[in-house]
Amino acid sequence: MSRWLPLALMVLVPLAARADASGEIDWERRVLKATGQGAPDLNAPSIAVARLGAERTALETAQRNALETLQGAALENGGTVGALLQNDGALRSKVQAKLRAARAVKTHYYSDGGVSLNVEVPLDQLPAEIAGKLKAPAPIPPSSPGAGTK
Repeated sequence: MSRWLPLALMVLVPLAARADASGEIDWERRVLKATGQGAPDLNAPSIAVARLGAERTALETAQRNALETLQGAALENGGTVGALLQNDGALRSKVQAKLRAARAVKTHYYSDGGVSLNVEVPLDQLPAEIAGKLKAPAPIPPSSPGAGTK
């Protein structure tokens, strides 16, 4: 049994890491996008109350995912937004305020009262210290048809 554990971990850990990818930057549109989900409170007095709580949770999760995605973005000077925010509390507060102002652009309601929603924040609405210094990743060149074959 213990012999299969390392193999199972090698297979399952990458899947879990990919499942957490709930934010990205759309460099063509210059938009920070994130997703959040909220489960309903099963003890709520009605489905409407449960759904409101689920929406609130989904929005908070999406905003947190947007911050985490932004923190991983590269800057022109070679650092990351996360390192910049760690050293500048005032800037971090400004960014958090902008992300808290993000509203849902797409909402999906589940029959059990759960909610999934997407938020978008234009990069140009972020503080200038970040918006003007973000570095888009280098484009991946298309592979040629015969590449990798002998």
